[in-house]
Amino acid sequence: MYDLIIRDGTIVRSSGRLVADIAIEGGKVAYVGGNPAGGAKEEISGIGRFVMPGVIDSNVYFRDSEDPSKKSWTNCAREALVGGVTTVLAMPDADTPTLDEASIREKLAHAGAESAVNFGVWAGSDVSNLEDIGSLWDAGLICGTKVLMGESGGVSGLDPDVLRDVFAKTKGLLGVHAEEQEVLNAALSANEGSNNPVHNDVRPPEAAIRGVETLIELVKESGRSVHLCHVSTAGELTALDPYRDDLPITCEAGPQHLFLSIDNAGNQGTLIKVDPPVRPELDRRAMLAAVKRGRIDSFASGHSPYSLASKKQEYWSVPSGIPGVGAMLPLLMGALKNGKINLETLVAMCCENPARIFNLEGKGRIEEGADADLLLFREGNTTKLTSDMLGPHCGWSPYIGREVGVAPNLVVVNGVVAARDGVLSDNLPFGKPVTYAGR
Repeated sequence: MYDLIIRDGTIVRSSGRLVADIAIEGGKVAYVGGNPAGGAKEEISGIGRFVMPGVIDSNVYFRDSEDPSKKSWTNCAREALVGGVTTVLAMPDADTPTLDEASIREKLAHAGAESAVNFGVWAGSDVSNLEDIGSLWDAGLICGTKVLMGESGGVSGLDPDVLRDVFAKTKGLLGVHAEEQEVLNAALSANEGSNNPVHNDVRPPEAAIRGVETLIELVKESGRSVHLCHVSTAGELTALDPYRDDLPITCEAGPQHLFLSIDNAGNQGTLIKVDPPVRPELDRRAMLAAVKRGRIDSFASGHSPYSLASKKQEYWSVPSGIPGVGAMLPLLMGALKNGKINLETLVAMCCENPARIFNLEGKGRIEEGADADLLLFREGNTTKLTSDMLGPHCGWSPYIGREVGVAPNLVVVNGVVAARDGVLSDNLPFGKPVTYAGR
């Protein structure tokens, strides 16, 4: 007897759609097709609804909103779950840099004890740990190594010589935040006398464009596989376009750069301070156009849960980062209704492509043997985003009031129903560490 059967749902893949039954057993998809033999402990009708794999968010910071030095996997994972995210890859930050095996194992253990969604972690890069990254990668402890080319979030960018050593001496996927430090330094100097500068002026588009140009040269020299975090400008896309089929560079976009601009965000001011900054409207439109044209590989929220009080300080004291893990899929579903993206592209960028980029075993697909992380939902049902829809972890969002998709009818994690219509199950399943294929 199966644990769960979803009958007559429309499975969405990047390659098309298929009406079928899905049988789940032991946390895995056991059958996809017509009328599976035998019954199930629970059966759910999928008639008139779509089924897609659970969303993979490859760029999150899971910490306490009031005290960023403290981890908060319980609350962050719950917010992710309500928003249809079933797997997260956690970034290092200033307080938890995950530079060595001990710190990485500690972070994984903390997530294993608290997280309701599946999880992996990034290693940080530093002159002290270049020799260790290969063994961490081979042991399957990390999804990749985060590289800062320019200062961000209070963490210094790597010296150019160390940066070249990272490309030459480490192993595995590199996740790069690309901004040119020289440009950042000049912009900072020009704006430091202002009490309330525009963040896009302090971290101008030219810094990101120059950073990507430098990154391209590093990849040409080293042949390293690179995932470019936080693409935010038309100029970066223009720099990348000639090399998309020739160099092993993938890139991601976040909701902050797809749905916010300094022209459409109203008077939110420091609430939307994030690195890279929210850009002008023409850049935002270029980003959405790039999604339609297949020039961006994946979506990732960059979720950084700072409290509202911390974001309402004067500019130079406000931390960079905004929450987004619970709002990302609802925002994309709103864009889907309004014709800015199609469902097949959404599934590719939320599920299939992240699973491929990070070699996540069993993730990002609905087929026999895959992990049973699933969403059941209706297309076209939208509402206005409220803070109640996101949960109490941060209590605010820069996207409040925007048109978004309603919560999935069903969220399944590791074969267990974890949420129904935005309401979490009483006995939440605990997430599991992801495993990596081909290591």
